[in-house]
Amino acid sequence: MGCQLEKPDSTEKTKTCIAYGCDDLGRLKSVLLHTPGEELSLINESNYKYWLYDKVPDIPGYIEEHRQYRELLESNGVKVHELSDYVEENKALIGKMPNLTFLHDTAVISEKGAMLSRMRPPARENEEVVVKEALNRLGIPILNEFNGSNGFFEGCLLLSKDTIFVAETERHTYSFVREFVSNILNEFKEVIYAHIPKARRYMHPDTIFNRIREDLALAYLPAFEETCLFTRDSREEINFAEFMQQRGMEIIPVSDSEQSRLGCSFVPLESGTIFHYDIALDSETKKALAEEGVEIIPFHPEALRAGGGSLRCHTLRLCRRKD
Repeated sequence: MGCQLEKPDSTEKTKTCIAYGCDDLGRLKSVLLHTPGEELSLINESNYKYWLYDKVPDIPGYIEEHRQYRELLESNGVKVHELSDYVEENKALIGKMPNLTFLHDTAVISEKGAMLSRMRPPARENEEVVVKEALNRLGIPILNEFNGSNGFFEGCLLLSKDTIFVAETERHTYSFVREFVSNILNEFKEVIYAHIPKARRYMHPDTIFNRIREDLALAYLPAFEETCLFTRDSREEINFAEFMQQRGMEIIPVSDSEQSRLGCSFVPLESGTIFHYDIALDSETKKALAEEGVEIIPFHPEALRAGGGSLRCHTLRLCRRKD
């Protein structure tokens, strides 16, 4: 049970406490979003690559599509918390961070607390500072964060109460991956680690793998160059697809083209139902998912595509619960 939020006034942000944890692939109950605003005006034709955008965004269109996505979540019973309602000390930073809308990259929320990223400088530097303040005000403790200064680590995937998935991407420093694995094995039983190509199209773990149900996932298997299973006492090289199959999970492979369209990066509403861009998957894959009984709630992006991210990228999932 969480505490009721008192409506913030203009001078003070109110601390509350909410239910949190996404260890089980249950119904999505609450998320944290950041509605993009004036910070998008920092992006222009001369610097959009610096800011990690694919092109200069249509700002009104970008904001409108983000609003539509928020309404889609709310219409499906998801409680949406707005980031700025929980930030006071670091409020000035928000207007300097055009990538802050991609909140998924900054933290993963387990029942044990939040695993904070260390965002890659210079374009995403200190985003986790803003998010940490918001999580503190929501009453979510910090389970893991990085205190060193020479590296970056943009995200992992929470597969269960026991298992974390980490892909070493272009947004991860190997020394930080090692630090994370060592620390998090004090809290979780195992970490699946994958070394993947260092390219923008593989910038985060969910660009190559994502669960639809506990027994079904999409994956781009050619990206798995090396995969290992770490426990507190061992390290073992594994074949990812075979390992997941032994765990009872079927993997539907996506094509090279689908992966480049963020085919693996979607938001499960609940087991077997996902929010996804309507342009991400080919008809053959959609047919295979339909045969598995999967429901896709489609969203069509135009302006949002400028940022190079998916709906999942915009969504920091706070709480899931199995009814």
